[in-house]
Amino acid sequence: IGIAGGTIGLVAQRYSANRSGDASLVLKQSVLLGLGLGLPFVVAYWLTAGELIRVFTEDAQTIRYGATYLRVSAVAVLFVTFNVIASRALAGADDTWIPMSVRTTGAGINIGLNAVFIFGLELGVFGAALASVIAEGLVAASFAYGFVNGGLPWIGTFPLSVSLVRPYLDSGILRQLIRASAPLIGHRLGNVVVRFPLLALLAVVGPTVVASFEVARRVRNLLNAFGAGFSMSASSLVGQALGRSDEQSAVEFGRDALAFSVIVYVLAGGVVFVLAPVIARLFSQQPETITRTTPFVRAASVSFVGLGLFRTYGGILKGSGDNRWSMYGRLLGLYLLLLPVTYLGAVTPLGRSAVYVALIAETWAAALVAGYRVQSGKWTAIGQAHRRSPSD
Repeated sequence: IGIAGGTIGLVAQRYSANRSGDASLVLKQSVLLGLGLGLPFVVAYWLTAGELIRVFTEDAQTIRYGATYLRVSAVAVLFVTFNVIASRALAGADDTWIPMSVRTTGAGINIGLNAVFIFGLELGVFGAALASVIAEGLVAASFAYGFVNGGLPWIGTFPLSVSLVRPYLDSGILRQLIRASAPLIGHRLGNVVVRFPLLALLAVVGPTVVASFEVARRVRNLLNAFGAGFSMSASSLVGQALGRSDEQSAVEFGRDALAFSVIVYVLAGGVVFVLAPVIARLFSQQPETITRTTPFVRAASVSFVGLGLFRTYGGILKGSGDNRWSMYGRLLGLYLLLLPVTYLGAVTPLGRSAVYVALIAETWAAALVAGYRVQSGKWTAIGQAHRRSPSD
């Protein structure tokens, strides 16, 4: 996902400048880099699946099922990597309909194969993992066919085409891609690592806090679909404007994306805040559980507005390839606010109240940092360096 985030801005800048060859070369570089980084994980998951699952449980049956699923589904990592990069590249070329159509079809196939393998053929966990591998493989094959042949039947013409002949690598573009993607990779790794100490602290706060917090996160992640859409559109429009050397339009696109997204975020968050008891009831019918979960859902709705702002600001910065400040903001929110404030809840009488504050502070701090960078206007200069051609 980090590499895909770096891809969208670089492709958008070259696509809008009518440098389709360079845009295709960015895609080639992204795929090769993503597969190169993903392959060691596939090997590690395949060879050490049992040991990795054993970190979380000592139950023999759970380890056996988990290892089977992890070992088989590890193959899908390479397909997923290609699919995410392909989707972002098409978004950078001003087309989000094709990736939505292809990946939605893949999701439907995955559901159907799960039903056949699990309930029909009784393959159990192995069948569930195999279904994911086949579905993601078909999606990857569809993207590859479309890029090489110019489009897909019934789906449409691809705005980008990729030649299978040389060049495959260009050191200049590769450096730009790594520079744009490295902060996003760090951001994603930070999201993963923080979960382990966070869950341990939440368990100390209270035996039911972990479950309530997870409900809040799921609600926030569902709302984050709005943020993902605005982030991607902002990246594409800003990147294309910068590719035409039109910094003023890039700034205006960013400003419009922010204004429009704020309205959507506040309305969506407000609805969830008001309906929090109803939403909590979807996860449990027990009155005590609903009472405990409702404040977490409300905190998640406020936290979502901050997360949405962060995603929109981050999308603007992705369009220029200036992603370091997004990483700074996210890591600040996670490690200097979410964890420490949650710790206060674990060791002081603040308890759940500290967790509510931590959930909100995490995303709003990230939004403030990324917003500061956008408001400074310095990101447009970063975009100039990233849109230079290899000959430059």
